[in-house]
This record gives sequence, C-alpha cells and structure tokens, in this order.
Amino acid sequence: MVKLTNIGLVEHAKRALKESWGYVYGTYGKILTDVLLNQKLKQYPDNVQKYLDFIKGNWLGRRTADCVGLIKSYVWWDGNDVKYDSKTDVSANGMFDLAKRKGTLDTIPEVPGLCVWRNGHIGIYIGNGQVIESKGTKYGVVQTPLRGTGSNNWTHWLECPFIEYVTEEKKDYKQIIREVTSSPDEWLEAVDIILKLADIGDIGKLKIFKYFPELIEKIYNGAKK
Repeated sequence: MVKLTNIGLVEHAKRALKESWGYVYGTYGKILTDVLLNQKLKQYPDNVQKYLDFIKGNWLGRRTADCVGLIKSYVWWDGNDVKYDSKTDVSANGMFDLAKRKGTLDTIPEVPGLCVWRNGHIGIYIGNGQVIESKGTKYGVVQTPLRGTGSNNWTHWLECPFIEYVTEEKKDYKQIIREVTSSPDEWLEAVDIILKLADIGDIGKLKIFKYFPELIEKIYNGAKK
C-alpha cells in the first residue's frame, strides 16, 4: 500500500495545477464526462446548474475536483485514477472537525502539505507562503498566496487526518545522481575527479567546482517543481 504523506499531497496538488484541473462541485479528480456531469447536476442542482454552460465549455474532458475533492483525490488515488472511499468522504468543514492538530492561521508552521481552511473552503499549503486550491467553478485549480492580496482569507490551518506528516529527506548529490542517470558510477567518478582537482592548491577558476554538489541539488529540486 502506498504511504500517504504531506509531501505526496503537495506533489499531487502541483500535478493538478500543471494539468489545469477544473472545478465542479461534488467531484474529486475523475475526468469529467457528460455522464458524470449529469450525475452531479442531479445531486447538486443549486451548485451546478447556474454554471452549466461554463462547465461544458471549459471543463469537459478534464479532471475536476471541488476544494476538498482535490485533497480526497490524493487520498483516493489508485494507480492512474481515483477510487471512491466512503470512509474518508468528508466535506471541507468535516475534514477540519476531524483534524487532531490545527490552529489559527497566525500559528501555521512552515510545513508543506498542511491544509488551510475557512468556513466552507479548504486548500493545500505548499510552502513559501503559497497555496494550491480548487478555488471555484470559474477558476479551477490555481495557486494563490497564503495571505494578502489574492488570498482566500484563510482563518485556520490543519493536518489532513488521512495522511502522515513527515519531514522531507535531504538528498546528497550522490543519491541524486543515482536517481537521474542510467550511468551513475561514471557520473560519480567524474564528479569525484573534478572535486579532487578543485582541492589542489590555488588553481583559479577550477575552484568553482567545489559548488558542484550544491548545483546538482538545485537543478534536481528545480526539475521537480
């Protein structure tokens, strides 16, 4: 069974943002078909009917999720799609009520993967003062600031009750090289030679290669965003 973590939740939210997921009330990450749209129209006529033309023109054929549906789409992700689970099917307010750790926004820790909440709405804090949320029918999944202009006036933070909160592992350049190349031994040998050369006295510009490990990690982290 795949371990569900705050780090995984952030990566999932970034994927939804990159793929431009839409918003339809009551959905949770499945591709929106005419059949699914009609189901949601019957279930939630007050929330869907007034946006029906917009939804048909913008979100059909894409994955869609409402605000808490974006979080549930991670919890329910099964291989390449979403598998519904009634045991964890809660509203935004229901998720807040279930959370064992939570607080007012002014006390939020710098922990990517926390959820941010205001009455009736929820989003995913991705770190560095940024949130990914499924904002509404005419917005879809967007990135917004945690505070200030453009924010959704969040009042509280919480730990999602269905995932585990962990600290992201700090990888050194050797681990990174092993992950990103099919010839890790050759790359490691080359980097080792360069670093040794950089340590031999005052050799001018070669000293810059002392920063190779830091450069590799920055490139790796940038490619993951």
